[in-house]
Amino acid sequence: MSVVFLADRAAMKSPVRALLALSTVWEDVSGLDSVYYQELIESPEPQECRAVPAAVHGVQADLALGNVDFAERAAAASTEPDRVLRPI
Repeated sequence: MSVVFLADRAAMKSPVRALLALSTVWEDVSGLDSVYYQELIESPEPQECRAVPAAVHGVQADLALGNVDFAERAAAASTEPDRVLRPI
């Protein structure tokens, strides 16, 4: 599983019950080129976002099938006014 969904305090207080989605995938940086490593440090990919419960299945399915990666889903959430991912 490349993502876990948590019902934290913020989710329980949210009117839409937006769950915290956390990526469990970490890139091994031990053998990277120093320039690329510096780029990763300066602009890391997002490791979390929020999603309404109705979007959870779609997120999990897309990640499992390789349709999109977590960073793309997190970027989609960041474009929403409340920064919460909803079903497509």
